[in-house]
Amino acid sequence: MRVLLQPLAHGRARILAPRPGEERSSRLWPHILGAWAITAVGVSLIGAGVLWFLGFPEIERPETVSASALDGIATRAFAVVAGLSGIALLVIAYHRQRNNDQENLRAQKAAEREDIKLFDDRFTSAYTELGSEHAAVRLGAVQALAHLADDAPNRRLRQTCIDVLCAYLRMPYAPEPEPVLAVEPASSLVLGRKGEEADRRRAEEHHARVLEYASFREVRHSILRAIGDRLREPDSPWQGHHFDFTGAVFDGGALRGIDVDSGHLNFNEAHFNSGEVDFRYSRLGTATVSFRKARFNGGTVNFRHVRFAGRRDQEGWKDNPLTARLRGTHADFARARFDGARVLFHDTHFGETSASFFRSEFVSGSVEFSNDGKEEASGTPPFGLEESVTEGTPGVVVLPRAWSRPEGDGRSPDYSTGGTARPRESSSG
Repeated sequence: MRVLLQPLAHGRARILAPRPGEERSSRLWPHILGAWAITAVGVSLIGAGVLWFLGFPEIERPETVSASALDGIATRAFAVVAGLSGIALLVIAYHRQRNNDQENLRAQKAAEREDIKLFDDRFTSAYTELGSEHAAVRLGAVQALAHLADDAPNRRLRQTCIDVLCAYLRMPYAPEPEPVLAVEPASSLVLGRKGEEADRRRAEEHHARVLEYASFREVRHSILRAIGDRLREPDSPWQGHHFDFTGAVFDGGALRGIDVDSGHLNFNEAHFNSGEVDFRYSRLGTATVSFRKARFNGGTVNFRHVRFAGRRDQEGWKDNPLTARLRGTHADFARARFDGARVLFHDTHFGETSASFFRSEFVSGSVEFSNDGKEEASGTPPFGLEESVTEGTPGVVVLPRAWSRPEGDGRSPDYSTGGTARPRESSSG
């Protein structure tokens, strides 16, 4: 790049940057001269090759040059000049195209930086509002983060928004206050007006705790609704992402009708304590849904009409049980504890290599794979379900007729043949 110095008074000078056109022209001439030199060398080599092939014949020099010969020489000279000009134009066109590409690339990168900057500003505002003391502000922050994930410039930033929403669900919070009747009455030593004031103060504190719990529950349920609304669309940009609900406490929530083709829904060590968590009519394509060590303590978890469809287009899955266990959909209830909740699998379909109840504990409550002989679960019985049912409390699990062991028959025709491959124990247990 050429730098110009403009003289000023008192012997000082000012540096003048070259104009864009001057800088490009200064870069073009070396390339044009280089292209001419390469062309000249190439033509010379071709001419030498032709002469070598002809045996370097002697060329007689004429004593006189005719007008037609001069005309031919002039024509060839013009052709050479036109060729050199064409080469120069090609070099100029190449440089122009390259500069345009570079400018477009710089503009694209500048737009991406601007998008990321705008994303960061919106993200900072949204997650700051998510920690507000006011429930209405937190609800608005949930919607802002969900829409921000929709508009995220790339998958990494979208996953960041999803992680924040899931982290809010995993955060500890005060449990639901006990009913007013369970609040300890005023001490018998407190009499008269003082006792009435103490009771009124306790009632107000209890009411405030109830409102606080209800507001937090509404925010949590709004997050689940936002996730469910987007996972119902097969072409949603949220597809294929990781949703980490590890250790979260659920007291209801709607994930009904989600259509997940890929990604991971992680409910490991989650607690389902009350309310209804609705997974009805969902379809899980090649996603992994894990409930390892989950605790179903109360309420209802509804898996009615869900399709756990394991993939069958993988060659060699029958010869390699571990490959079959890792490929396709896998609903993992290994080591889950069912202790008081009502979990419904009515009309649920389990494909091959799709589910595992390895070492699950059926203590109390009701886990129904059949609704009084109607809407029975179908497909391949999940791995480990028979053993877990046998070792658990009788009457907790309601199995379909096709999966039940006939009385007086020591063998189980459906569990051992064609069942899901035995999963390998992981280090996390």
